[in-house]
Amino acid sequence: MKHIRFIMFLLIFTGSLFAGEEKKEFIQITTVKEILNHMVEKYEKIKDYRADFYIKSKIDRAESKSRGEIKYRSPDTFIMLYKDPKDQMIFSDGKVLKMYIPELNVLGEQNLEHYRPGFLISGKTSLYYLRNKFDFSFYKSNKPEIIKEMPYYVLLLNQKEVTAGFKTIILYVSTHWIITKVKATTLKGDEIEMRFTDIIINKKISDNEFEFSLPINTQTLKNPLFFKTEG
Repeated sequence: MKHIRFIMFLLIFTGSLFAGEEKKEFIQITTVKEILNHMVEKYEKIKDYRADFYIKSKIDRAESKSRGEIKYRSPDTFIMLYKDPKDQMIFSDGKVLKMYIPELNVLGEQNLEHYRPGFLISGKTSLYYLRNKFDFSFYKSNKPEIIKEMPYYVLLLNQKEVTAGFKTIILYVSTHWIITKVKATTLKGDEIEMRFTDIIINKKISDNEFEFSLPINTQTLKNPLFFKTEG
């Protein structure tokens, strides 16, 4: 269950900072502040999106991979439907985060009210939280890194006061100011990488696309996260 808690924590932590790819002419950037200002402006325009996701984690030296589809609607609703592992599911309405583990037939329900206001499933709010809790800098250079013929600004985030959660985070920001990949490392050295592809933005996702059903005998586990935050 360690990798399950880890992924749930990252989802609460980063929220819906991820969205789509689109080609855009290169704009010369010299400071991290410029990138953050562009990102805030971009996230304010995103009403909903769907995308394919890929997750790779290394926890206590054990590696795992997963993939599937995510659907998000502003301000705080999303559902992740896994293809591998099959039938696994994560859902949040901003108040409760739910994760179904089919191999255990267990539904974990995490009450998000136990966490600081920054831990909301909202791109703009999550970005605000990161700006307040982490120092931002360019990872290696202020020049974009070219990945599959697309330019990305790579930012390094270091926790200002190292207490819990993630010690460092690396963000890959496209030239249309959206985070498309994140690499995070905990205090003990556990790692997780998340990336999103084939994104479609602002297509008015309907309510029924966030509905799900579970087996009648599913066991529910309340608040499985042991991470506790202050202030």
